Parts: sequence; C-alpha cells; structure tokens
Amino acid sequence: KERALALKSALAYKVLDKELVIVDSLNVETNKTKDMKNILANFKVERNVLIVVSELNENLVLATRNLNNVLLLEAGEINVLDIVSANLVIVEESAIKEIEEALV
Repeated sequence: KERALALKSALAYKVLDKELVIVDSLNVETNKTKDMKNILANFKVERNVLIVVSELNENLVLATRNLNNVLLLEAGEINVLDIVSANLVIVEESAIKEIEEALV
C-alpha cells in the first residue's frame, strides 16, 4: 500500500510540474542511438529521462543503451526513485494502463 501511494504521489508531482509526457507509442525503426537522440531532441531533453513502455523491443533497447542519461523500463518495473530522479518521464499510453492496474 505504501509503495502504491508513493508511486501515485511521485507521478502526481511530475504531472503538476509538466515533467510527464504521454505518447501513443515509442517505436524506433532502427537500433541506432543517433535516431533515439533525434527523438529525444524533439522533447527538448537536457538531462535524465525515464522512458516507460509496456513492452521492451530490441530496437528500443539497443538505441537507448549507450545514452547515459536515459533509463528504459517496462511499466511493471518502475519505482519511486527512478521517477523522482528523472527530469522528464516519457510514458507510452499502453504502459499507463498497466501502471493504473498496479496502483489499484
């Protein structure tokens, strides 16, 4: 119960600070880090980013693994420390549904 309440609180603060972005899907066509950098440049990312997806795919993992300011997690793996330490949280719409189910 305490973990769920802490997650709700951390996500609420991110929403209030406009540091939570919801996208339809985050698919990278290639596994190039350069492509992922371009995607993140559209969000004007300067520092730590948490990307939450419903399901990891190989291209996304390979594209983000060399970026030291990006943390890629599945919806079931998120925790309060990751949310609070990120300057921007990017969440897939399908992952939001999984997070909501975990918090109920």
